[in-house]
Amino acid sequence: MAFTWWAILLYRKNHQNFQLQKELAVFDASRDIDKITKQYAKQKKMILGEGVVFGLSIFIGLVLISRAYSSEIKTNKKLNSFLLSVTHELKTPIASLKLANKTLQRSDLSDSQRHQLMATCTEESLRLESQVDNILAAAQIEQVYNYNPEATDLKALISERIKRHQNLYPEKEIVLQGAYLSSAIDVEAMTKVIDNLLHNAIKYSPELSPIVVQLNEDNGLCQISIANQGRSIPDNEKKRIWEKFYRIGNEETRDSPGTGLGLWIVQSIVKAHKGKVKITDNQPSGAVFTISLPTNIAI
Repeated sequence: MAFTWWAILLYRKNHQNFQLQKELAVFDASRDIDKITKQYAKQKKMILGEGVVFGLSIFIGLVLISRAYSSEIKTNKKLNSFLLSVTHELKTPIASLKLANKTLQRSDLSDSQRHQLMATCTEESLRLESQVDNILAAAQIEQVYNYNPEATDLKALISERIKRHQNLYPEKEIVLQGAYLSSAIDVEAMTKVIDNLLHNAIKYSPELSPIVVQLNEDNGLCQISIANQGRSIPDNEKKRIWEKFYRIGNEETRDSPGTGLGLWIVQSIVKAHKGKVKITDNQPSGAVFTISLPTNIAI
């Protein structure tokens, strides 16, 4: 409003000056009325031009501020959601470990009960380790992570990770298909990718449904796909699942564990390897995560 009032006053002053110049020209022959008129028209255009520029500057500034504000609000909501989930994800295994350890101190337990409790301790310790690893990996990726690519047998690496998950979840069937593939990768970083996708598939797969890991080469690209037969992901969520801290559903009512970091870590590492990762629907249900990596990578 102040800017508009300033423009009106400036326009009025310019018009008053023009009228005064015209009146003086009647008594002073040296004053050229045509020149005065042209100068008045030029000044009107200049005022209009400055008004448009200042108005656009204010409008663009307000739009940028509004976008930054909205982005900050969304980030804060995601961060709050992350804090809720990570608090639960860290407290749950700790509470389970405390309870199992206290129970193990009892002297009236049978050997089978002790073995079961020790297995629970191992499982909860690995769960806690996985969550802490993801939090540390996210912090490293956001700062400076030094990738050290080396020629690696992808099938051997994936077979090793499948064996580890199969030992942890013997009730789940994980099938590896495809031939030998080699690519220049950072083994430690790509291990995080495979572990996150396998854990994700196990978490959402129903009982007695196999998880299929497929390796193949297409147009000079190494492709790794991990398919599960769990819940399908809605189309409007497929782009958002790669966002940091984002998780499908409401944090307070969600029953599946997680922090919203896993898929963000996967995409960040794959991008650093000059690759791509995408999600498609599995048939009849579930999701397929496919990683495409160039054979030779210079990171």
